[in-house]
Amino acid sequence: MQEVILLTDGYKLGHRNQYPKGTEYVYSNWTPRSAKWLTGANEGAVMFGLQYLIKHYLIKEFGEKFFQKPKELAVDEFKRRVDCFLGPDNNVGTQHIEELHDLGYLPVLIKALPEGVVCPIRVPMLTVVNTHPDFFWLTNYLETLFSAVLWLPMTSATSARLAKKELMCHAEQTGFPANIDLGFLCHDFSMRGMAGIEAGILSGMGHLTAFHGSETIPAIEALEEYYGADAEKEMVAGTVPATEHSVMCAGGMDDEFLTFKRLLTEVYPKGFLSVVSDTWDYWKVITEYLPRLRETILQRDGRLVIRPDSGDPVKIICGWTAEELKELSRYERGKLPVYERVGTYQLLWDLFGGTKTDKGYKVLDPHIGMIYGDAITLERQKEIYRRLEAKGFAATNIVLGFGSFTYQYKSRDSLGFAMKATWCRINGEPHDIFKQPKTDSGTKNSLKGLIRVEIDERKRYYAADCVSPEAEAGGCLRPIFRDGELLKEYTLEEVRQNIDQSIKDSFKYSWP
Repeated sequence: MQEVILLTDGYKLGHRNQYPKGTEYVYSNWTPRSAKWLTGANEGAVMFGLQYLIKHYLIKEFGEKFFQKPKELAVDEFKRRVDCFLGPDNNVGTQHIEELHDLGYLPVLIKALPEGVVCPIRVPMLTVVNTHPDFFWLTNYLETLFSAVLWLPMTSATSARLAKKELMCHAEQTGFPANIDLGFLCHDFSMRGMAGIEAGILSGMGHLTAFHGSETIPAIEALEEYYGADAEKEMVAGTVPATEHSVMCAGGMDDEFLTFKRLLTEVYPKGFLSVVSDTWDYWKVITEYLPRLRETILQRDGRLVIRPDSGDPVKIICGWTAEELKELSRYERGKLPVYERVGTYQLLWDLFGGTKTDKGYKVLDPHIGMIYGDAITLERQKEIYRRLEAKGFAATNIVLGFGSFTYQYKSRDSLGFAMKATWCRINGEPHDIFKQPKTDSGTKNSLKGLIRVEIDERKRYYAADCVSPEAEAGGCLRPIFRDGELLKEYTLEEVRQNIDQSIKDSFKYSWP
């Protein structure tokens, strides 16, 4: 079992002795420094995951695996690991660990923005400072834990918000009917591709700050435990019955049509049913099976959801553009079937029909729909909506599934997250500190001194540095955790409301 006191980088072990003698306080901030590697995130990053970090690690894990352990055992575990790691003459010592155990809590103050709000790039989301002068070393000793736990839920929540913003733009443009729940139109398929179960949970919670659709079951319990959710009283996450390729393959290629029919009429005679449809010949399913099953589908009390799972999702859903067709040779165009040219959505409309919104966009019959969860990115989501709009469709009956490429193919650098010290007190004297590497482009430049975050008339946060202690005590960064106690708690509902409001505000105000 991992010793929680050692959830840090190895080089942190010696920093206590490297600070100037007489150091009493160290003040640091956690900031998204760049949106270079996350397309569309220029507005900023979603503040999410701190409450999980505090409840799970700073309170539960430190409580059970450090403070509640016998002192001798806790100290011996620390000493053994350090001695084996750095050698017996490492100059780290154990007195500071013994003193922390005697204190019985983590003597730090964390101030932060509300969970669910959007924090602009280069504006601190939170600050950390020790509350007891003997533990000045603790502020940045915790940096590794903060960084490892926070960057993923914040990055995934930011990606989910961007997806929801794009969806809301499309819904506004095409005039979605009022009964369409946007929360189910982007789905989380990422868990199997994440870097471990906790990564799946952290990212899965991030997705659920903006949406309801998800396959990541453990994220539901985590939101109940750490964000006050109640799956019996609110929609935390949901999905529908769905097949996989093993199911479709089991009956054999010759019986694929009968498998479709059996699932629709015997196994799921009503309700939603998602059927993966590219096991052998996707276009055969669309052009042969669905016409044969048309009346069964239309008379059924529910919706059949077709799931393509390979190929170019933009073309399979929307078809080819005139420009793309022109790039093909005459021979290639002649070989391209009409059904591939027009795409699945148009084919479903031609077969099942539907209605139109008050803005004149076509809506598929509610008995049929589709979901695409392979190779969907934020860029492809935007292009799919653009092409459907160009064809006169409102994407009310299509769910886009985001997998590990969107949620795991990211890093701490996607939003440039970093925790850096900007102020310290040594022998009673305050010192404003900062970093400004000449060899860097400016991304790594830090603020200086104590920090105050305010909000302007456009509801956008901004930071002022080198402020007085009195000014730092106010502003939008509010005390969240002090000396082992959680001071402010957010619910999942509040987080979702903050995210939705931020999207509406971004529509209302012009962001640079």
